[in-house]
Amino acid sequence: MPNSPLISIVIPNHNGAGYLENCLRSLLAQTYPRMEIVVVDNASGDQSVETAHATAPRAVVLRQGRNLGFAGGANAGIQASTGDWVAILNNDTEVAANWLSECESAIQRHPDAAFLACRILDFRDRSRLYSAGDCFLRCGLGYRRGQDRLDGAEYRRECETFSASGCAALYRGPVLREAGGYDERYFAYLEDVDLGLRLRAAGHSGYYVPGAEVYHHGAATSGGEFSHLAVRLRTRNSLFLLLKCLPASILLRCLPMIFLAQLVWPARAAAHGRLPDYLRGMGEALALAPAR
Repeated sequence: MPNSPLISIVIPNHNGAGYLENCLRSLLAQTYPRMEIVVVDNASGDQSVETAHATAPRAVVLRQGRNLGFAGGANAGIQASTGDWVAILNNDTEVAANWLSECESAIQRHPDAAFLACRILDFRDRSRLYSAGDCFLRCGLGYRRGQDRLDGAEYRRECETFSASGCAALYRGPVLREAGGYDERYFAYLEDVDLGLRLRAAGHSGYYVPGAEVYHHGAATSGGEFSHLAVRLRTRNSLFLLLKCLPASILLRCLPMIFLAQLVWPARAAAHGRLPDYLRGMGEALALAPAR
């Protein structure tokens, strides 16, 4: 396939040895040959590096001296990659054998595309969706289309989408590098929404590719939706996203909806005993705000 694009697959990893082997094996089974695999290990204390070398000897493995988070790890992989397109992939995923072939076909169909969103299904219940492309609501929240819903005909149609979930997303290499990759201040959570907003603001578009199937465990590194880390980062990053990315005119126009949406999250955090983590995230968001 000499005229087909080289696709670099970047996998940020932190203590994910238990998932990484399966992810890499699914990549080695791809029907599309023109790919390179870049594993970025964020100072893991487990056998992640050894697992990567043993499972995919030809993969590039970048060892970091500290945990750069998902955003920083992805950026390190983006900088080291050489592909015409760059795929960002969570370490706790498995991809269908024709995943990259479907993506390559979409690249050919949509020469205007700057990014592609995959059809991401729950790893354990593959009849249920994790994401069918990402959206951004007027209340200031990122939203995964089809999240937790049963798969159906409407999610098997290719269409334009607002942005792509960082769990499994493809970006045109020059566009991604020109945008500067992910904003590393997010560390993890909502860095993909931030990138999507920046790409859309720059006039770029992308497509949801239902044939590109990915199966996702979810929260393998963070410890779950209501872990101490997840609550703190989601609180901080959701507020930072609003302050950084939305013009004042839109913030003011949508303020009532944003206010109501922001009230729901602390209530949920408190119900799970995570109010201190929520308050810590609030403080960190306010500290980041002047640097927007």
